[in-house]
Amino acid sequence: MNLRYFKNVRSVTIALVVVTAIAAATYATPLSALGLLAGAAWSLVNLALLEILIVALLTPGAASARALPRVAWALGGMALLLLGLAWLLFHLPALWLVAGFSAPLAVIVLKAASSALLESGAWRALAKSPWRAAAVVAALILTAWWLLPARSLGQRADSAAGAHGDSAVRDAPGLTTAAHGEAPGAAGEPAAKAEGEDEGSDKFPNVITLITAANHGARWAKALHFWEPIVFSLAVGLLVCITGFVASRNPKMIPGGLQNGAEMLVEKLYEFVGGILGHENARRFFPLLGTLFVYIFAMNLFGLLPLMDSPTSNLNITFALGLTVFVYVQYVGIRGLGIVGYVDHMLGSPRDVLGWMVAPLMFPIHLMGELAKPISLSCRLFGNVFGEDMLLVGFASLGIGMLSFAHSPVGIPLHAIFFPLALLTSTLQAFVFTVLSTIYILLMLPHEEHGHEEGAQHAH
Repeated sequence: MNLRYFKNVRSVTIALVVVTAIAAATYATPLSALGLLAGAAWSLVNLALLEILIVALLTPGAASARALPRVAWALGGMALLLLGLAWLLFHLPALWLVAGFSAPLAVIVLKAASSALLESGAWRALAKSPWRAAAVVAALILTAWWLLPARSLGQRADSAAGAHGDSAVRDAPGLTTAAHGEAPGAAGEPAAKAEGEDEGSDKFPNVITLITAANHGARWAKALHFWEPIVFSLAVGLLVCITGFVASRNPKMIPGGLQNGAEMLVEKLYEFVGGILGHENARRFFPLLGTLFVYIFAMNLFGLLPLMDSPTSNLNITFALGLTVFVYVQYVGIRGLGIVGYVDHMLGSPRDVLGWMVAPLMFPIHLMGELAKPISLSCRLFGNVFGEDMLLVGFASLGIGMLSFAHSPVGIPLHAIFFPLALLTSTLQAFVFTVLSTIYILLMLPHEEHGHEEGAQHAH
């Protein structure tokens, strides 16, 4: 176990604990998140002191005498850590502290298990066939889905259904009239509305709402309705992965339609990102930024397909995307600038007396600006896609209402004229999200890289 191994364990532990603490603060209590962070920090400091102690004890020859102060310093630090542990146990939740303490150990165990798995013959046999690997991943996802506590899912689904009037299926403009929200029967007579059903039109019906309506009252159907945006987002991600795999599976010198389109999209996106970040940084950040554009663009368009829905019309999905960008931008800033440089950046990089005078004011301004970024990203994307869906629903309802006097089960497809507009806005929103994410990353890069890129642009 070398020093690089300790460094990797620290990096993975910090990332794991930060994400878990955000989830704990959201779904548990802020004190629980604080306990988790404190426990992990204690364990990481103890690991660092243990590293110093091991290096000092293993120092050979005459250098071992000079290592004695480091041994004493490490042992003294461990003693102080024990006192700090006693204080933490009395002031923070013990269960979350234990979880934080165990985080580095869990990372070490997982790294050892993954190393053993990657070196096994079964893994090599599995990795030889992409289809076999995809089948195993799909099986694991389905297994995890069915192993989720049914009681917890049922309770969440019941609460969600109660918030929506205990309605499994939202009224659809293709099935309801705009004026009365009534569905005409086979003989032209309006059917009776279900108890608790929402009045008026909401969104187009999709395959999940139809399945839920066919199994109304089933616990699994309510759970499926509750997790509807996540199911659609996973379906879009799987579709994008399959498309990318098929496009790159057998590359040819004279590409076909799918390969040509994929290569052109990647080339244009790479040139665009390189124009903002510079081609040196584009190689580093393009995988994330290119994936963001393609994934968001696909999710925006997914709702235009029959019986499908756009996951980005749900604020939970868009906020998850914005939070991902926020965490990655902070990671880029801390890794590129260092802790001191990151704090200096948040203070406005003061270099004179006036700069240090306004530094206490600049820090909260920069902090609020960083916290506002995921909110602005998520709300902008959600509002535009949701508004686009409501526009299509409204005109579809108007088209049905125009033929209501004839008791027709269908209407005039007025909403079809807005499909080109929906295609344009879906592309623009994915583009705007990607551009803003690229700019946020650029603002976090070291200043000398900014100057280098500006000089390169002037040279060209």
